[in-house]
Amino acid sequence: MTISTLLKKMLGVNGFVMENVEIETLETGEQIVMHGHVTKRERQRCPICGRKCPLYDQGRGNRRWRALDVGNSMKVYIEAEAPRIVCREHGVLVQRIPWARHSSRFTRSFEETTVWLCLHLSRKTVAEYLRISWDTVGPVMTRVEKELSSKRSPFDNLVNIGIDETSYKKGHKYITVVVDHDTNRVVWVGKGYGKDVLEQFFTLLTSEQKKSIQHVSGDGAHWIRNTVTAHCPQASFCVDPFHVVSWVTDVLDQVRRQEWNKARDQLAAEKKTRPKTMRGRPKGGAASKSKAQIAVEMLKSAKYPLLMNPDHLSESYQAKLAQILLHDKRLATAYRLKEDLRLVFRLPPDEIRPALMRWRRRAWSSRNDLLIELQRKIKRHTESIVAAVTHGLSNARIESMNNKVKLSIRMAYGFRNFDNLISLIMLRCGGLPVILPGRSG
Repeated sequence: MTISTLLKKMLGVNGFVMENVEIETLETGEQIVMHGHVTKRERQRCPICGRKCPLYDQGRGNRRWRALDVGNSMKVYIEAEAPRIVCREHGVLVQRIPWARHSSRFTRSFEETTVWLCLHLSRKTVAEYLRISWDTVGPVMTRVEKELSSKRSPFDNLVNIGIDETSYKKGHKYITVVVDHDTNRVVWVGKGYGKDVLEQFFTLLTSEQKKSIQHVSGDGAHWIRNTVTAHCPQASFCVDPFHVVSWVTDVLDQVRRQEWNKARDQLAAEKKTRPKTMRGRPKGGAASKSKAQIAVEMLKSAKYPLLMNPDHLSESYQAKLAQILLHDKRLATAYRLKEDLRLVFRLPPDEIRPALMRWRRRAWSSRNDLLIELQRKIKRHTESIVAAVTHGLSNARIESMNNKVKLSIRMAYGFRNFDNLISLIMLRCGGLPVILPGRSG
């Protein structure tokens, strides 16, 4: 084996004829430069369609592409000519470079290594390890993601999908995520939320792909339901139990805050009318704590005992919950309705509808405006709730995807370019085969 063949195999360079190698000495250290040219078979090919094209000009002369380091100590560059060709379909472009992607100054092996590291490390760490700029990592991920996505169609065989939105930056910056329930993969990500954003997804589907969609799960938002009905009238819309329970949990938290504010106001009013007491320890037979004081102490730190799953409460939280249910009738009613609604979704599908009817009657008779409004909301979504339980659809997978998205953003220390963010989400959650160079899987 010759030295040139050994170097090309080590660096994962194909379609390259090496002429000579030299070591350049710079202020930052030494680097290896491999001089050569593209093989005859790969010359004058369009970088997009790959067909042979006539030569246009010699471009800007020799170019360099960064390859993987040798021994993690010396940078390696490949230098070769990059003439321009004329493609009858795509116009004037730089000819295809076999060892690099179009519009890239890095070899394929270098970019694939960068992407694999980005899925496990922060962008700052990857940039420092590979000795590249922090801003360079994002475009590398975008190029690799586009190439991997072009090899398959993520919209084929869509039957059960879930739609949800999540924030990705402060200042109410949201993205819309579409997940395939059957494969647990993200199939599309859009910037923002609302009907106009979701319609961008459906416009990418063919009529056959739209007809194949049978069930769509969401959080009950009108813009999701209306868009799905307009593009996939045959699909049944499902509101998963996860969001229904979150509705009643939010109502319970609002009731808790109302009771907390009410108790604090009563205690403040008592302090204004209470006579001043002498300093020191109170005498025997002094007045005990008032009802307002007891209520404030009872409702303090009551959020977790009320909102958490009762099976996961510690002994101290269980004692506090029992005290709240004994002394606060309004909170006790809201809490029991919350737990009863959770139990409804453990029933067989044919018992869900009558159980929801019984729950709505209890909520209506509670004389709590928040619970009354919630039972009206559940009434509007009864058919979708029953459909979700019948078909076993849940947005829990989408919520887990949202957590992965936010974790990825924190690991990367943020994203300035939205396209780079989408590429990272698709690489991490889209089921794309990201493999280190030279590995089979």
